[in-house]
Amino acid sequence: MKKIFLLFVLISGFTFAQIENFVVEGSQVSWQKVYETEKSFEEIIETLKTRNSLIIKEKNENSIEGEISNLIMDYRKAGHTYMGTPIILNETNKYKGFFKVEFKDGKYRATIRNVSSEGMTVTMYGSGLGLGSRLDTTLENMALNKKGEIRKGFPKVSGKIIDVTFNNLFDFTKNEENKRDEW
Repeated sequence: MKKIFLLFVLISGFTFAQIENFVVEGSQVSWQKVYETEKSFEEIIETLKTRNSLIIKEKNENSIEGEISNLIMDYRKAGHTYMGTPIILNETNKYKGFFKVEFKDGKYRATIRNVSSEGMTVTMYGSGLGLGSRLDTTLENMALNKKGEIRKGFPKVSGKIIDVTFNNLFDFTKNEENKRDEW
């Protein structure tokens, strides 16, 4: 009985761990995570410049602000398959938004806000007719219910995919040189 209870607690903790990086303020949802690093602010800027989906718009003494564009959610890295991924998060849809990276000694905080899809066209064929529609969404539409609370199913699939993608995009603590040597 103790083992079953412990297993339940561990599974529950793992499932809800994905929403810890999502911040809900009013009706706005943002993603925020603090990383510890030995890299300097300049090294982080140089690493950030290598990320194709990130465009630096403003650089201050200890922060960087910019835009995210053409970001494809990485459902595979999150452990999902194409068929098990919501259509709005598969590789045919690209996302945009804004980011801010704030730096302090030994750590930095990445914040992503105003995330929305750039839109994708969905076409369904049947009986010789093709019906097309544009599919757009925002992080708020995916994450929040009508009461402004996190949806029950959000942490399991969508939240996990988004969290893994954003974490991968803004984790500058990994050693980039080792990746280049492994071919």
